[in-house]
Amino acid sequence: MGGLIPGNAPRRSRPRGGRRWVVAAVVTPALLALGLLAFRLNERYEGCLAEHGPTSADLIDGVYGPCYSAMVLGDTLSLAFVAVFAATIVVGFVLGVVDGRGRRRFAYGRWVCVVVVGLTAPWGLLAYALAYGLGRLLPARRPPVYRPPPSAVALQHGWIEAIHLYQRLARGEPPPSVVAPGFIGPGVVYLDAPFTYSRYYGTTVTYGQSRTVAFGSPAIVAGAMIGNLIGNSAARSRAASLAQPQWREFAYARVVLTATTTWCSLGGRWLAFDHGAAVEYSINGPNAVLSFADVEPLRLTGPSVWCHAVMFAYARYGPGQWQQAPFLHPLREAVHSLAGPGPQPQQPDAGHG
Repeated sequence: MGGLIPGNAPRRSRPRGGRRWVVAAVVTPALLALGLLAFRLNERYEGCLAEHGPTSADLIDGVYGPCYSAMVLGDTLSLAFVAVFAATIVVGFVLGVVDGRGRRRFAYGRWVCVVVVGLTAPWGLLAYALAYGLGRLLPARRPPVYRPPPSAVALQHGWIEAIHLYQRLARGEPPPSVVAPGFIGPGVVYLDAPFTYSRYYGTTVTYGQSRTVAFGSPAIVAGAMIGNLIGNSAARSRAASLAQPQWREFAYARVVLTATTTWCSLGGRWLAFDHGAAVEYSINGPNAVLSFADVEPLRLTGPSVWCHAVMFAYARYGPGQWQQAPFLHPLREAVHSLAGPGPQPQQPDAGHG
């Protein structure tokens, strides 16, 4: 009940299967060429022995015979071919079992690749086919169960709680009050929840300029000067980036909402943000942004962001107009869908101000 928060639904894209068969169709002709080359070198070695005698590949008086190089190269290529041959059988068998148990199509339907592999490495295709049949006889592998991260679960619970709060206020019931231990501010408390607190503003950043004095050849002096200029330029660019307006002062804060004010507790210090002074309220994902005319914007991030939006609208616009707040549009649509027929809508990703 209550629809889904944007970004929380699992996104499963259809995988492009069978790419390994394309790779196999490219590699197996090279394997065949390797085997043919090893065979030709062994023939060359046998011919060399027939021409120069059986000792022509041995070490005699510190000198290798004329057939030694052909013997070494032929043995090396033969060993490489045997190793790749065995690897092809093992890989084909393992992939066959995996694909068969996963109830996938034989070779993912890559029939052209199957023909190429069958002509160039029939032993690998045979191993895959036998293992595929064995895999089909085994119990089917269960697909992985999607388990959303705890943060997504918390956001979903907050969204559902906000829907219940919206429905309760829409029926004309008074807003529920909560007990806020340690809060000594005025007024009844309607929300007491943890948030991530941040502010948006630019600042002045100072940085030091380094000076380098170099002695030596002109090349050494020029290199030192260029290095010094590059270092100073990097420091200046880094300082300019840090000075740009951006979200700062990230901290976990206890947020208490009353009929007139949003209070943020930071390290035992309470900061008050008057609802009447807010010129804009917007929500983007798990973030609620309050903009003011005289102070830096405030951003609150957490699972209770939509509950804060509902109570802010109720406190700011009153019992008769709060439902028309533009930033409550996704929540309003979700509540209306629950009241009538039709699928439950998902919340859009874009923010609403």
